[in-house]
Amino acid sequence: MNPKLLLTAVTALMFASASAYAAEDTAILNTLGYTTGQSVLLTHMAVGTLADAFVAKTYKSGEATNFVATYINITQGMKDQMGKLLDADVLTKNDTQFVRNTVEVLDLVLDEARALKAFVKSGDDSDAQSYDKARKKALREIKSLLGMKD
Repeated sequence: MNPKLLLTAVTALMFASASAYAAEDTAILNTLGYTTGQSVLLTHMAVGTLADAFVAKTYKSGEATNFVATYINITQGMKDQMGKLLDADVLTKNDTQFVRNTVEVLDLVLDEARALKAFVKSGDDSDAQSYDKARKKALREIKSLLGMKD
């Protein structure tokens, strides 16, 4: 998927949520929260799937690096948009906290993706272990953010 198109769609959703809040349209905010959570989870899963595919030699390092760079760029764009939403100061206290928590989890997903990128580049066991540690931490916090049980 084109990263710019996805970023544009996320941006549109963010601006829609800000104006919807002014109109007290909780359905839109709830939908935005759900899709945001889904996006975080699916990005985490995509990074993990890429790691598995790389280890299985489905992708060479150049291909895997390109994919993970795309995940990093899209996730960073989402995090930046979340920051803009926080800066707009248009959300309730609870919604603001959810967005803050989401930004923290996005940082963990970025750490995970960057760790995978380092492993793809080096192939070192220590980088593989760093990736696995980042992956587990991100998943734990994603589950917490989304209220998922083990």
